[in-house]
Amino acid sequence: MFGAEKLALETKAYPTSQNGPVTIATFRFYLSALRLTYTDGSTYTEPNSFHLIDAEIDASQAFTLSTAPTKPLRSISFCVGVDSLTNTSGAHGGDLEPGRGMYWAWHSGYINAKLEGRSPACANPRKAFEFHIGGFQAPYRSLRPVTLVVPFGAGASLVIRADAARWLGQLKLADNSSVLVPGAAAMRVADGYAGMFSIGAGDEE
Repeated sequence: MFGAEKLALETKAYPTSQNGPVTIATFRFYLSALRLTYTDGSTYTEPNSFHLIDAEIDASQAFTLSTAPTKPLRSISFCVGVDSLTNTSGAHGGDLEPGRGMYWAWHSGYINAKLEGRSPACANPRKAFEFHIGGFQAPYRSLRPVTLVVPFGAGASLVIRADAARWLGQLKLADNSSVLVPGAAAMRVADGYAGMFSIGAGDEE
């Protein structure tokens, strides 16, 4: 999403308060360690839980927890990014396959989230911004936990909104329009993407 609208890549400039009209080219992130907490106090943790969500690929934006119990939910928890053990345990397949464009060969680690686009606020000649946020070693771990309370009466199908406007709203592009390595700047950007999630209406698409 961008605010209340379904995000359109490349084709639409979205007004923002501090960054001017912004066009989004890439919006991509990992969800991992998915955990459901039910109203009866029980929990379900998805095994091998890694999902690469990509605004460019509709099929990546929905998945089924086929082994999860179907009963009333209290909350859903997950992490944005890839944990340190997975980062250091060799090559992986599926959504973690390095060829998906979310792996730093030079750094031997995963990119937890990417946000790229254009804004007149950017000081560079291309007016482009790019944030490739990763890092799994202390003190620059950019994995971020998220917990969302599920509304009472929600059905078996949940919509989690990822709002690029919330993430971008934490960034002043005139001051810094590029973060491509782990470090203190990446940690600040990671704090922004941790706050971009909410539970949407069950009939959203």
